[in-house]
Amino acid sequence: MKKIILVCGFISGVIVSATMGISMVMWHNNPAMEPSMVGGFASMILAFSLIFVGVKNYRDKVLAGTMPFGKAFLCGFYIALIGSTMYVITWLICLYQFIPDFSDLYAQAVLRAAEKDGLGQ
Repeated sequence: MKKIILVCGFISGVIVSATMGISMVMWHNNPAMEPSMVGGFASMILAFSLIFVGVKNYRDKVLAGTMPFGKAFLCGFYIALIGSTMYVITWLICLYQFIPDFSDLYAQAVLRAAEKDGLGQ
């Protein structure tokens, strides 16, 4: 169980961390760029679809096709925990090491977008 959880969790974490890191670098180089929620959510769905893959592999390869709910839940939980932890660690590294002024830049971008839409004061 540990190998399946670690492999699926690691792959999930790499997918979500890489897409987040790439989008942060692209946005930092061009703050006028509109962030893509579709791209962000698509990468999250892709990454966390590995929860299903990991649980199914564990059920089929280790438990011979049957699996109690508790084991499936824990397997999926651990895969999500590994992927989410990698995402948070990547976010913290990017934030503190490369873009320490992210909150200021993001606030300015949100205000510009609001003014562009006619919501400014």
